[in-house]
Amino acid sequence: MKMSDALELLGAFTSAQWGMVTSRQAKDVGIDGVTLHRLEKAGHLDRIRHGVYAATIAVMTEAREEQAAWLLLNAAEPAWKRPPLDPDGGVVSHESAARLHGLGELVNDRIVLTTPRRRTSRDPDIRFRTATLTAGDVTLVDGLPVTTAPRTIRDLLDQHIDGSHVGTIILEAVEANLVRLDELAERIGPYALRYGIRRPGDGEALLEQLLAKVGTTVTRLAHRPAPPRSAAVTERALELAEREI
Repeated sequence: MKMSDALELLGAFTSAQWGMVTSRQAKDVGIDGVTLHRLEKAGHLDRIRHGVYAATIAVMTEAREEQAAWLLLNAAEPAWKRPPLDPDGGVVSHESAARLHGLGELVNDRIVLTTPRRRTSRDPDIRFRTATLTAGDVTLVDGLPVTTAPRTIRDLLDQHIDGSHVGTIILEAVEANLVRLDELAERIGPYALRYGIRRPGDGEALLEQLLAKVGTTVTRLAHRPAPPRSAAVTERALELAEREI
C-alpha cells in the first residue's frame, strides 16, 4: 500500500482521536505493522506507546499519555463510538484524574484507569482499579472520560492518600467550582473512621480535618470572596449597561 493511501485511511482516526490511532484500528482498515513502521521511519507517525501511534503534525497535549492508554482499552473501537461508561473500556481516575483536573501535586508516575471488570497489562506505566461507576461519576476532559472531582476525592480517600494532599485537592476543587462542600461532606462519610474520626460516617468532621491540614475551614471556603472579574468581562458589562441607558 502506498504511504499516501495509508495516511488517508489513518486520517479518519487521527482527526477524531487527538491525532492518534491504534495499530488494531490500522489493521482493521488494511494497514499492517510493516506499513506503520514505514510511516514512522518516514516521519509521518510517532509511536506513543506499544500499539498506539500519533500523527507527527498532531498537537501534543498534557493528556496524551492518558489518551493513548484509554484508546488501548478497547483498541479496535473508534473513540467517537465509545460511551463514557464503555463496558469494554475504562475511565481515567485517582491520581491521573486529579492531574487532568489540575488539582494537587500528587506523584503521578503511572496512569490509573478504573474499569468495570478486572484488567491486567504488561505495561508498567498503567495501573488498573476495578469499580462500578455511574454516569454522575464521570465527566469528559477534551473528550476523554475522567472521574469527576468529587469521585476522584472519594477514590483517593479510599486509597488512604495522605490527608494534607487530599485537603489541597479539595481546596483547589472548591476554588475551581468543581465540588460543593455540602455534597462532598455527605459523600466522604464512609472514610471518616479510616482517617481517625471517632464518629462513623461523620463526613463533616472529616472534611474539617482535611481542610485544617491546609490551613482553612469549611466556613472560610463557603464565604470566600468571588473571584475578580477579568477586565474583558468588566468592559463588556459596562458596554451593555451603556446600551440600556
